[in-house]
Amino acid sequence: MNETRSNYSKKKKRNRIILLSLMSVILVAFALFWTVYDDVESTLKSVFKDVETQNMRKEEVSVDATHPISFALLGIDMYGDGIAEGTGRSDTIIVATVNPNTKTTTVVSVPRDSYAEMVGYETNIYPEYNDKITHAYAFGSTEMAINSIQEYLNVPIDYYVEINMQGLHDIVEAIGGIELTSPLTFEFEGSSFVEGETVVADGWDALAFARMRKEDPEGDLGRQNRQRMVIKAILDKLISIDSVTNYKKILSAVEVNIQTNLSFDDLLDIKSGYVDALDTFTQETIAGEELYYDEIYYYYVDPEERLRISNTLRDELEIDEVQLSDMNLSDADASFGYGQMSSAGLITGTSDDDSAQDTEE
Repeated sequence: MNETRSNYSKKKKRNRIILLSLMSVILVAFALFWTVYDDVESTLKSVFKDVETQNMRKEEVSVDATHPISFALLGIDMYGDGIAEGTGRSDTIIVATVNPNTKTTTVVSVPRDSYAEMVGYETNIYPEYNDKITHAYAFGSTEMAINSIQEYLNVPIDYYVEINMQGLHDIVEAIGGIELTSPLTFEFEGSSFVEGETVVADGWDALAFARMRKEDPEGDLGRQNRQRMVIKAILDKLISIDSVTNYKKILSAVEVNIQTNLSFDDLLDIKSGYVDALDTFTQETIAGEELYYDEIYYYYVDPEERLRISNTLRDELEIDEVQLSDMNLSDADASFGYGQMSSAGLITGTSDDDSAQDTEE
């Protein structure tokens, strides 16, 4: 089992964690640790990192004025000593809008293999470079990842939260494990679960429980349900009395594995002005199809679908809708009959460790 788990980290498996819920973990932890105010404030200062990204807002927004706001939530396929080094890829990409006026949070998961422009990444030959959107983080860290997401969906991103895959493991370990009752029997990455049986899962077991897809008859829907179970179990444990004694371990897990441009004061304002909106979730799914360039697999989403998602989010942000002509077009869009290819042309990118087989998940 230990060998399996070691290989698990070395191979950087595709781990998809619902990061918006993890942000809720931070908020709950904040409320729980009010009595240790100084420690919480110190931790949040250490994970704070502002980034210079393209401003797509006509007017400045602020959480203390309870404007509708947006988040990019990134799960980085990286392990070890935290995310400060800025390596890895954003294998989980979630865009969320929080509207305190409609009391609604809208969540969109962006497929990691989506064919998109790498904003800010230029070659000597071509002015634009297109690749899997997960690679934007590898090419230019948080800044390029956010700029590429903004360009892809034509939606402003106000804040970001990123966590590496070690983070979920460390948080579960810090709270002494979580109780999980599996809806089905399966084995994955050395961890075993039996339908209807409740177990106390450690960090690695929690990751395995949240990751498995192929053995679930409901496929990705089943995996999403198990991910929600993991997050709920974490929240239940965090608000329990026993967790108070472990708060320093929990804060240490947050400090090492999470990075955000949310300040301590921002979290205070979110807690006071946006809590009701976090209780009502609307989830949107991006429809697309398979696309192969040079035998490399991509997920292609046509401009009309991206426009639909864009205006759904923009409506929640209470900003003007856009038209199809406002959406960024690529060579792939041109091959599907949208717009015209530029005279310079556009190119795709490949990575040594990418193939159609290893990106199926």
